[in-house]
Amino acid sequence: MIKKILVPTDGSDYAKKAIEIACDIALKYAAPIYLLHVVSSPAIFHEGAFPAMEGILRVLEEDGKKIIEEAERETKKCGVKDVQSAMVQGEPASRIIEFAKAEGVDMIVIGSRGLTGMKGFLLGSVSHKVFHLAERIYIMVIK
Repeated sequence: MIKKILVPTDGSDYAKKAIEIACDIALKYAAPIYLLHVVSSPAIFHEGAFPAMEGILRVLEEDGKKIIEEAERETKKCGVKDVQSAMVQGEPASRIIEFAKAEGVDMIVIGSRGLTGMKGFLLGSVSHKVFHLAERIYIMVIK
């Protein structure tokens, strides 16, 4: 039985599809949905070595707030009443797994193609990393 569902979101069409599918599952099992946006931020952003980077980080955080707000609207529009959201910084795959463990999530529904082109090739798929890092958590990758 599914008790808690995590949907990491980057605002992509694949993430929106993941929200839609997670809503169907949440309604069937009366499970809450946790929405998570990870602001990917290298350590240099926080060390003060490059003050201009702090401005970039603020912009990424503002974009993240908009992504989370839109995801909340979509989730509630689907009829899910118990929706919680969070935004964290760091390496996306590891932060997703950390969040899932901390909240006792037993299912992650994640889009498979948030990154495209060369960036996705070089950085690797977040969904692929999550799939390999998750232990005792159901993973549903949406294409």
